[in-house]
Amino acid sequence: MNIAAPVAQCRPAQVRPRRLSILGSTGSIGLSTIDIVERDRAAYEIEALTAHRNVERLIEQATKLRPAVAVVADEVHYETLKDGLAGTGIEAAAGAGELKDAAARPVDLVMAGIVGAA
Repeated sequence: MNIAAPVAQCRPAQVRPRRLSILGSTGSIGLSTIDIVERDRAAYEIEALTAHRNVERLIEQATKLRPAVAVVADEVHYETLKDGLAGTGIEAAAGAGELKDAAARPVDLVMAGIVGAA
């Protein structure tokens, strides 16, 4: 086997993608996680992306990664998120309760790049 072979070539074909939620996707930990996901896109299915208030970056990420739901914690940004995702089939949500619901979705992995109190 070629040591320099891309990761995708090393993974058995029958393995299903891992379902992943990224809480705090617009922060440094979230951005690093997305970088890893983008290196082997077929290995991950994104369930949820969340952000505190960086709605423009959240829209950009959601459009690219196609999660089931994108949630912005600061409800002031809900309309912007909803409008930015219109026609994509991605559910838009806002508020603390919606963040909690996003975190509780059944997935294989959760990357929590958010403040501990959240």
